[in-house]
Amino acid sequence: MHTEKIALTGELALGLLDKAEQERVRRDLEGDSEMRDAFRLWNERFVAFYDSDDLAGVAPPPRVLSNIENTLFGEKELSLTARFLDAVRAPENRGMVLIIAVAKTALLAWILYLFL
Repeated sequence: MHTEKIALTGELALGLLDKAEQERVRRDLEGDSEMRDAFRLWNERFVAFYDSDDLAGVAPPPRVLSNIENTLFGEKELSLTARFLDAVRAPENRGMVLIIAVAKTALLAWILYLFL
């Protein structure tokens, strides 16, 4: 079987295809028994992940998506400012950003109190 067909059935099983592609692959499934078998195998593999109680409610760390993108598409060349903004917006840094914002606000209020 062609690896493209296997990949398409896996993407269909994961729900990664847009509507037009989904319809096309589903039509292909009707006429191709090998694709139906591959789709069934993908579904059986993925059901094992969904049925596992060990993974229930566990979200992957935010860096997982960026690591996957870097592996697939190569590392993006970002400017220093863009890297800084990405670090500030990262969910794992929200607590630190909040603490710094509160500290700056308190310092500004204290300075205004002293001079006014």
